[in-house]
Amino acid sequence: MSTETTWYYADRNGQQQGPVSREEFLHIIGRERLSPDTLVWREGLAQWQPLSSLADELGLGQPTAPPPPPPAVPPPRFSTPAPFAAASADVVYAGFVRRAAAYLLDGLILGVINFVLIFVLALMVGLSSLAHAGNPDPSHALWILLVYPIGFGVALLYYSLQESSVHQATLGKRALGIKVTDLEGRRISWKHAIGRWFAAALSHLTLDIGFLMAAFTERKQALHDMVASTLVTDRWAFTDHPERQNRQSSGCLILLVVGVFLIVPVIAILAAIAIPSYQNYLQRAEVVNAIAQAEPLKAQVVEAWQTSGKCPVNGEAGIRDADSYASKQLQSITVGSMKDGGSCALELTLHAPNQSMLDGKRIWLTMDKDSGVAPTWRCSSEVADRSLPMNCREPSQR
Repeated sequence: MSTETTWYYADRNGQQQGPVSREEFLHIIGRERLSPDTLVWREGLAQWQPLSSLADELGLGQPTAPPPPPPAVPPPRFSTPAPFAAASADVVYAGFVRRAAAYLLDGLILGVINFVLIFVLALMVGLSSLAHAGNPDPSHALWILLVYPIGFGVALLYYSLQESSVHQATLGKRALGIKVTDLEGRRISWKHAIGRWFAAALSHLTLDIGFLMAAFTERKQALHDMVASTLVTDRWAFTDHPERQNRQSSGCLILLVVGVFLIVPVIAILAAIAIPSYQNYLQRAEVVNAIAQAEPLKAQVVEAWQTSGKCPVNGEAGIRDADSYASKQLQSITVGSMKDGGSCALELTLHAPNQSMLDGKRIWLTMDKDSGVAPTWRCSSEVADRSLPMNCREPSQR
């Protein structure tokens, strides 16, 4: 078993090198022409010492000039032969307020990104509706559902790619001067960052108490940090310049308050615009579905009128009873003559128990017998225009 002493030294850039054997060290001294004041260390020494003080032990002879006195306190990064960054005990952990301010900034950035995505999807649906004479296709509602997986994916990539990057932080964390590391102060991998993002769900599921834990735990770890074995520290922690770490967080509180007053109104405004528009879209889709179910009856009514010269009613010409046409969107379809003018018409009574704007309201599809060989149909309704397709609205609202 070898008991040969190993040596460590600081190169010209101040970086720790080693371990090397005594013979290798002697070659390095000659090859790199290490100066007499180069700091070196070996097992058994209490602290790093200049090369000149160990010249006799290494067989280098006496230096031509007296060496400078050793430093009273060795540089922190050479206090032990272990890597100085990982061994640094002077670490400023990011507290709850600082992390919360960064979280708000990231939420605002993600909100803007998601708003743009929602706007693009809504624009696509709107343009498609215009291409169909203003009648929304019910299948377009499925496009709106894409907002959720897209938002999920954007958030995952936003956090995981940035926290595993060279900056080790999202834009919000960078603005607050903090970063994410593993328990040894090293940069985490992309897979590790993905795992941390999913672990954050635990902090949400605990009614956000998991995030609040960052205010009380020893190393300011939230619940998901403990699960993912990560730390959130000042950006200068675990570096060559730990003295640059910021120990003040009073400004973060101001930023936190400002962030709340900025984000809440923005969310409220967006919700006030988006929610009613989306509800109107869903109501129009319900009306379009109801009208589509009456299409086969139009042909039956036209055929009966052309054959007998009069408007059929329910129970005639193969037309069923009004209630037999009940469906998810309809209570009934009544067939007969309009009181005014005697025109043939279909009266659709809508079924929408959870929507007072539609439930029990009536739509009339009236046949225009004077429009030529193939009669046309006019649409009228007692439903508000905003919930109707374009061809059923009052002329002034089209």
